[in-house]
Amino acid sequence: MDRLIKENLEGLLRETAGSKRLGRRIINLAGFLGTAEPPAKIQTQLNELSRLLILQDAFDALLEPITLLSRADVSRMLDTQALVAMISSLEASRQAIADSGMINYAELITWLVGQAQSRRILRLKNPESGA
Repeated sequence: MDRLIKENLEGLLRETAGSKRLGRRIINLAGFLGTAEPPAKIQTQLNELSRLLILQDAFDALLEPITLLSRADVSRMLDTQALVAMISSLEASRQAIADSGMINYAELITWLVGQAQSRRILRLKNPESGA
């Protein structure tokens, strides 16, 4: 299990993909590494990150039928009022996602790395010692 945690942490540190994938990795690693209750500030950010991921999934689910409709001739299928209502719903959902609490990814990653170091899963070289 420690090897998998280490691989996931190293993958997280190399991560260049979107925030959803990064967020999911952080949540998973926090679950694996969180043997004790995390500090309140970290717990708040993990809660906000979980909420953000749920909102993003909900937004994707709302967006999928709109995307399919946009490929079809929507003008014959829906009237203007229906289109405006759908776009308003999407905008409200997008705004809810944008209004999510502040998430400091750097702080969460630092906490994860610290947890892994304390469990001796991950060792970082000390730049001063050259080791």
